[in-house]
Order: sequence, then structure tokens, then C-alpha cells
Amino acid sequence: MAHRFNPAHMERLLSPERERMLPPGVILGELQLSPDGILADIGCGPGYFVIPAARLTSGIVYGVDVEPQMLSALQARADEAGLSQVRTLEGSAENIPLASEAVDASLCAFVLHEVQNLAVALAELRRVTKVGGRLCIVEWEKHETSYGPPLHERLGSDELLMALEREGFQDVRQVKPNADHYMLVGVVPVVTA
Repeated sequence: MAHRFNPAHMERLLSPERERMLPPGVILGELQLSPDGILADIGCGPGYFVIPAARLTSGIVYGVDVEPQMLSALQARADEAGLSQVRTLEGSAENIPLASEAVDASLCAFVLHEVQNLAVALAELRRVTKVGGRLCIVEWEKHETSYGPPLHERLGSDELLMALEREGFQDVRQVKPNADHYMLVGVVPVVTA
């Protein structure tokens, strides 16, 4: 398994530079969340996307992370901002502590390159997202950069696109927020007999 992000460096996840490269509004806009939509951010860290999402919806915004320290930081930021609909849950992409079809949209940013079993993680993301709901994954491009995970740990966009299609996500499309990252956005299909 790839190394996990060190919570001691969480300030990097909230930096102005990151906001310039990955504007939260642009990423969240891809989810087309309704004014009362429910969102799960899997691997939420200190809430880089959770806090802005909670300002867009009156629905619950779940922040799920494996690191209690990240969840504590997120809860403190949500409390300070008066965002009472934020809920923190300890869990991983491979074991999301939510009921099936619990959310209208799921976000998973810079997490899937760290999981042991990509297929299990994608199945979990599909399970917790309602039929017709959207999933947005943000990952590192598979080229050398001066920051981010080592090249051998990164998931190429073609590889991840095929994995999403195997899991049954439909209308998957790629969006490029900048030269070093990519987003894949897909829809959980209606199952027909």
C-alpha cells in the first residue's frame, strides 16, 4: 500500500496555493449538488472541500477520514464557521461507515492512489451514492512533479476511467483543473432488470 498523508502537514491541505490550483467551487460544481443535497467527502482531511460544500447545501455533509486528527480539525473548523450540518466519521474508502444510498453525491480527492484494493473502494463509493447520484474523483496525473506522491503510486487517468466503467459508473468524463491533477466524474446508473 502507498504511504498515507501525514496529518502533521495538514496546513498544506488548506493553503492558498492549493486553492489556486484546485478551486473548491469548481470541483464541487461538478457534483451538481442540490440546495439540500447530501454529500460524502471520503478522505476529507481537515475539510478543504467539506467546509465550502456545507456552505452550498443545507443537507448533511459527511467528512470521512482514517485519521482522527484530521476529523478533529475539520470539526473545529465547522464549529467555528457555524456549519452544524457537518458530520465527521472515521472510516476509509474501502469501508465507508454510511448506509447504502445515503448520499446524493460522493467526492474522493487524492485518496484512491493510497488504497489497497481499488475495486473495493470504488464499490463502496457506488454503494453509498444514490442511484442517479454523482461521484467525483480527483487524483494526480501520472507524471513527475516536484510535490505529491511518487510516480509509481499514482493512478493514471485511463486506468482509473476503466476501473470506474467496470464498476458500472456511467457518463464518466474527465476534467482537468490544472496540469498536475485530473478529475473523473461519473453517475451511478439506474439498475434495470
